[in-house]
Amino acid sequence: MSETIRPAAVPATSTEAALAEMWRDLLGRAEVGPEDHFFDAGGTSLSAIKLLQRVAKRFGPDALSPDTLYEDPRLGALARAVDRATGRG
Repeated sequence: MSETIRPAAVPATSTEAALAEMWRDLLGRAEVGPEDHFFDAGGTSLSAIKLLQRVAKRFGPDALSPDTLYEDPRLGALARAVDRATGRG
């Protein structure tokens, strides 16, 4: 049985690229893409808190709420939410 290898996704925006870097660091993953789900990729409630702290430091305290993270924890969706909250998108 062979594994399906998916090509590395190119970040759609600078926000998505910044979040992807945070995810790779927090989750210990080499690659993450816009449809990856934070919790399915290995995220826990503790790593979610750490992510929210990093997002607040990088984008501002109101850039990403815990509710938004838990409602749709896909990388691309979170990047769009941060862009909306910060007036980038």
